[in-house]
Amino acid sequence: MSGRAGGSTLGAWRTVSTGLLVFAAAVLLVGLVAAAGSERFGYDFRQSYLPAAFAVRDGDSPYPDPDSPLVEAGRAYVYPPQLALALVPLTAVSEDAAALVAVLGCLAALMGALAVVGVRDVRCYAALLLWAPAFNALEMANASAVVALGAALCWRFRATVWPLAAVLGFTVTAKLYVWPLVVWAGARRLVVAALTLGVGLVLTTAAWATVGFGGLRSYPSLVQRLSDTHAETSYSLVGVASALGLEPALGRALMLAVGGGLLLACVSLGRAGDERRSFTCAIAAAVVLTPVLWQHHLVVLAVPLALARPRFSAVWLLPVLLWLSPRAENGDGLEPLLPVLVAAALLWFMLARPRARAAVAEAT
Repeated sequence: MSGRAGGSTLGAWRTVSTGLLVFAAAVLLVGLVAAAGSERFGYDFRQSYLPAAFAVRDGDSPYPDPDSPLVEAGRAYVYPPQLALALVPLTAVSEDAAALVAVLGCLAALMGALAVVGVRDVRCYAALLLWAPAFNALEMANASAVVALGAALCWRFRATVWPLAAVLGFTVTAKLYVWPLVVWAGARRLVVAALTLGVGLVLTTAAWATVGFGGLRSYPSLVQRLSDTHAETSYSLVGVASALGLEPALGRALMLAVGGGLLLACVSLGRAGDERRSFTCAIAAAVVLTPVLWQHHLVVLAVPLALARPRFSAVWLLPVLLWLSPRAENGDGLEPLLPVLVAAALLWFMLARPRARAAVAEAT
């Protein structure tokens, strides 16, 4: 009797939690779609990606001068040119239509990332949509959503050579901050890392050739200018140190120390055959080592979380707390610390041994 009662209680909880999560996610999505046509809807796509796609279509460089006001305003296109090249077909439709396609594409990418790594619990999908970083990525149509899908595909193809190198090469060159995944891939098979670098080089060279290598010489200065302008107001460790009144140099030192430790753990775990935890350390290192970190970057953490916890538990709701933090800058007081604390809590859970995870699940 107690077993049936316990099963009935568990079934009722699953039904109620599923209904609440799906309803909340649906409300957010309806609110997002209702904003279609506004300037905020697909902001990054409208202000950065689409103008770059138009430039590539016309054979011009998509990159502004490093001293351009666009850099300070956060509207400069600063990614390798292949992302802009991939978006050229959207220049054939209206801006509003293109933005809608981009937002829907980001939604498909986020949902696809969970599906690719084998998540079957609908509550996990709904919970991800409730994350402030996920909503940020969707609302702005930011490529971080595509990077999450790319990371999931890297995991899916981890036992292969060329498919992994191809997916990893595109993912890393789409957004450079996930370069630690190359370390993960090379921890056990250096040939995959070498092929990834080759694929990335070919993709980038071919894409840059379409614009006559315009902006190539000034590209490092553009990236450095972006870092100098936004690092101290972002959620990176550099930004957190600055927000707490500490020297930015201390934040950079901490960033290198923590990120370096995660990379060493990635290599060690990979060589020991613990690919999941090695992969998790690589993703965490990517988040830690980027000097400019915004909320939407954190959606990539959904992939290792899905591997550690493919069924819903309270830990899936931790990033919902980030609705308390501003998105355009790192905020005041303790606000800059919240994303760091949430990411650290997720990392602890994702790296915990199965027995420790089971204890946490029982407690929640």
